[in-house]
Amino acid sequence: MKRIIRIIPTTICGAAICAVCLAASSAQANSSPYVTGSIGFGAAGVTINSSQLATATSFSVITPLVNDPYGTYAPVPLGTLIDFNGFVFQPPTQSITPLWTFNYGSKVYSFDATSDSAFFNSTLDEWDIGGKGMAMVTGYAPTEGTWNVNLSQSGATFVFDSSAAAQEPVPDGGSTLACLGGAFLGLGLFSRKLRR
Repeated sequence: MKRIIRIIPTTICGAAICAVCLAASSAQANSSPYVTGSIGFGAAGVTINSSQLATATSFSVITPLVNDPYGTYAPVPLGTLIDFNGFVFQPPTQSITPLWTFNYGSKVYSFDATSDSAFFNSTLDEWDIGGKGMAMVTGYAPTEGTWNVNLSQSGATFVFDSSAAAQEPVPDGGSTLACLGGAFLGLGLFSRKLRR
């Protein structure tokens, strides 16, 4: 029985040291800032695959330009040309990679849609399309966000708007592992005290 008691504190102290080391490396792994804010786009035109907006199932965009940059996107000038991938929205697809992308300065900005849904509002005669995805900017950690596209028609004019709002996740920073390591260390010291 004494031999088992001697082995347990050593194991617990070793586990505590490992947990503290893992906590330190976990905190370093999340050192990149997260993407925050939102960005909107306007377009010279939108092409749909139907003569009626209500029966459209896909669209493509003509000359999409940045018009509402905030947060991480604030340095991007208005009128910056983007690459926006038109897609089939009815039935909804699983993902669009990338939904949009552009370069400004030495950074690449992009957004991958990981989910989408589409709803036709017959009162407003418009499609509301959107979902979740990952916002990516060079030098920033990939960040979960949302996206939205509104397709509407007034006579022969289409209005296109898209925004990707990324919210900063709450990283653990390794505090859970540090607490676990502290608990193991405390148990090791407590068992050592009981042994004496």
